[in-house]
Amino acid sequence: MATETSPLIHPSAMDQGEARRQTAATGVLLVVLTLERLAYYALATSFLLFLNKGPWDGSEAWNTLEAMNAVFVLAAVSYMSALLGGYISDAWLGRFKTMVLGFLMYIGGYILLTLIANKQLPRQMCSFGQHCTLSNSTDCDGLIEMEDRAGAPCKTAVYVAITVVGLGVGTVKSNIAPFGAEQLRTGNPQRMRSFFNWFYWCINFGSLVGVSAISYIEQDCPGICSNGFYCGYLIATICLGVSLTLFVVFYPCYYCARPEGSIMGNVARIIWEATKAQVQHWRSPRPNNALNPLHLEPQFLDRAKVRYGGSFHESAVDDVRSLGKLFVVFIALIPYWLVYFQMDSSFQIQGLHMRFSFYSSNGTGPVGPSEGEFSVPAAWLTLFNQLFLVAAIPILTSLLYPRLDRAGIRVSMLFRIGLGMLFSLLAVMSAGGLESYRTYLWRNDNSTHIEQLVGNVTYNAVNISIFLQVPQYMLVGAAEAFASIAGLEFAYSAAPRTFQGMIMGLFYTMEGIGSLLGTVLLQAVGPFWFSNKTDFGNINDNHMDFYLYFLGVIQFITLCIYCVTLYMQRFSLQPLALPQTPGDSSTSVGGRFYVDPAQDCERNPMTDSIEEEEEENEEEEEREEEHNLPSSSSQDTKPLLT
Repeated sequence: MATETSPLIHPSAMDQGEARRQTAATGVLLVVLTLERLAYYALATSFLLFLNKGPWDGSEAWNTLEAMNAVFVLAAVSYMSALLGGYISDAWLGRFKTMVLGFLMYIGGYILLTLIANKQLPRQMCSFGQHCTLSNSTDCDGLIEMEDRAGAPCKTAVYVAITVVGLGVGTVKSNIAPFGAEQLRTGNPQRMRSFFNWFYWCINFGSLVGVSAISYIEQDCPGICSNGFYCGYLIATICLGVSLTLFVVFYPCYYCARPEGSIMGNVARIIWEATKAQVQHWRSPRPNNALNPLHLEPQFLDRAKVRYGGSFHESAVDDVRSLGKLFVVFIALIPYWLVYFQMDSSFQIQGLHMRFSFYSSNGTGPVGPSEGEFSVPAAWLTLFNQLFLVAAIPILTSLLYPRLDRAGIRVSMLFRIGLGMLFSLLAVMSAGGLESYRTYLWRNDNSTHIEQLVGNVTYNAVNISIFLQVPQYMLVGAAEAFASIAGLEFAYSAAPRTFQGMIMGLFYTMEGIGSLLGTVLLQAVGPFWFSNKTDFGNINDNHMDFYLYFLGVIQFITLCIYCVTLYMQRFSLQPLALPQTPGDSSTSVGGRFYVDPAQDCERNPMTDSIEEEEEENEEEEEREEEHNLPSSSSQDTKPLLT
């Protein structure tokens, strides 16, 4: 008979059941992630080619500037909506319901794109090869006419589709990783690391299939698939449907935490209270010696603290202040994201005007798959970026970084971000140099001109191999291995525990802002460097190389400011609100106390909290070992999400 000391179910049976539940839940989520990433990269890597080629005739396809803008909008919405998805999950719906909502938007947008690719939208929403004339003006919509003239047919329908898809992508992206980690319900660092390793592997596997197989179908229309983009988008839609079905069917296996509200309201209230106090201080400056015996002027956010007359605890205000330091680093990464998103826009446009085939052409006629020779899809060049990352990250993690640590060389996260910016600069300048060489041949050597057939569209290309783009894709991969991963690690490590979810959403949002600024930049330089719109997708008579060089200049200036700022923060005098005592190495200047940089040259305010936390964890482990207690420091271990 069961008593208080003899449970009805034996603990080992409970452990086995819980282990099976966790295995089923995490396994299904990894399959869901793989199918979702396949669908996303099937769209993102070939979307520019779809707009240049797509269901419309060559003379009616989107021009280069409009197509690149649409690509930037897709990426921007996908990344910027991550913060919104995280907020909805934390404050209202919870992760499961939010992900279901995201998948429904995802599938709805993809269905609209599939209908566009197959010319099945009503004429009121999209016109395919129908031009308005005086005789049929009553049957045509004025908006459609303006869109066709602007070099962007079906513009409204396309932008609605990519906006809905982007909202779905961001909502799913911001929740699937933490939802998967919640299923483990353990602080075991080995299990967490194993889950996130498989998580990263599934992202890359899904992207590889989406870029290679689906992009090949979309570009070359093999076998019975006469409409490549319709077949590709239909396959991706089916994958999303299967993904949502699996996700919902396995609901009984999930551990679903209830939403506990968002801390964004507290952040806003702290900033608002500090602002009111600062304005009041400007109007009537009266120092309160009782609250501030050292006569130190409090900083802006400090005015919201209790000891300065505010209503918030010091730790809460300090957590908000740390967001400002993170925000500065995220802003410095925006030019890096501008270059990163060129892989889906200008790099592909450049590749479409280079030779796809492995062997040189004599330039006597259109070159394409109809000649029986395999041609390389332009989107396949991103595979070099992904393969480089898959190979480089284990080498960095298992070989390079441990050897540097043993040699006493500490490669900090901020240093790796700067190194990634440098590789990003080299990548975009390499692309600009290649474009200058390509356009030089086009304008000065007619023997290099070829007509390259891609589906039903003919591109005026230069007879140089598309594989010359490999270095710029691999340089972007090197930049990603340092800056992207270090940025994620910094977001996890430097953020307060109470803000980590919001900080990850903010990190993805800043990526989206970088993509959106790419659209703004294109609109600004378009009249100067993309003024010739004689045909769709044509860059031969424009100056895309100037645009790439301009991105390089922006990245170079940002890198210089970033390095100077880090140097000044590392070796500048640090104000301390402490009374001076005999024998210390600080200096008093005007009532403030400063640390001598010669005595504290290793101090870095942006990583002090990380180092102090590590020291506290080590001391706690030592105390627990002395008392033969199980270590609890694993609860604070944060796996690196890539």
